[in-house]
Amino acid sequence: RCSLRGRMTLACPACRTPLPPLEGDAVACPGCGTTYRRLPHGWDLTPPREALTPGQWEVWEQLQRNGAVSYEEDPEHNLGVGDREDVRRFSRFARLHGDVLDVGCGPQPWPSYFDVHEPGTRFVGVDPLVGEREARYERHRALAEHLPFADDGFDVVLFAGTLDHFVDPAVALAEAVRVLRPGGTIAVYLGHKREGAPKPAVSHDWYEALEVPEGAEDRFHMERFGPDEATALFARAGLAVVDQEDHRVDDWRSYHFYRLAPGTAAGA
Repeated sequence: RCSLRGRMTLACPACRTPLPPLEGDAVACPGCGTTYRRLPHGWDLTPPREALTPGQWEVWEQLQRNGAVSYEEDPEHNLGVGDREDVRRFSRFARLHGDVLDVGCGPQPWPSYFDVHEPGTRFVGVDPLVGEREARYERHRALAEHLPFADDGFDVVLFAGTLDHFVDPAVALAEAVRVLRPGGTIAVYLGHKREGAPKPAVSHDWYEALEVPEGAEDRFHMERFGPDEATALFARAGLAVVDQEDHRVDDWRSYHFYRLAPGTAAGA
């Protein structure tokens, strides 16, 4: 059984049965029989397609293809890499310690927001675009709405600019709560662009060539939301905001950090 500190257990994302040791080229879930396969760097732990709701997932797959293009063409503006002030601030804000799960970690080998952490911190990432390239920490191909872990496995769960990319962010938050240990926290980075924001003066050819699938808000998001929608979403998930930072970029853009805990009074 794969574990961090002997406590984080990989589990079938379809039925949550603990998985056997990830050995050889494939493993079968002892509960439902679903087979999961080895990738060059990590494992494909996405649930079988029949477990996913049709329609929205087809839109989401097009958004993922668009995201892959943006990561290749302009990584510093689309991934948590490089010497960016917002990333440095989030790195300090998140208070990374113990076992950390990064949901939607991206294909970069090491996110810059991992740089500030307590000694002994261990990282695991999940993302539908990983597995083909080597990284400096453990990563698996998986979905936020179907996390491949047993309950109570992590001290911190991160959503670093990813929560508004998911098919169902409410389910993603519920999954984060499920895998969070007692006393653990969820750290969220939310970027917000207000309605009516002017388009960039220069638009790249690769960006203009990307398709906006029917049912999506733009080339990269199923539905964008701002701070008011985010805090309402947190409340519906039974999460309280225990710390928050708001940073203004300009008249149209801002970014917001939240540290969340289940059933905790604000300000605790």
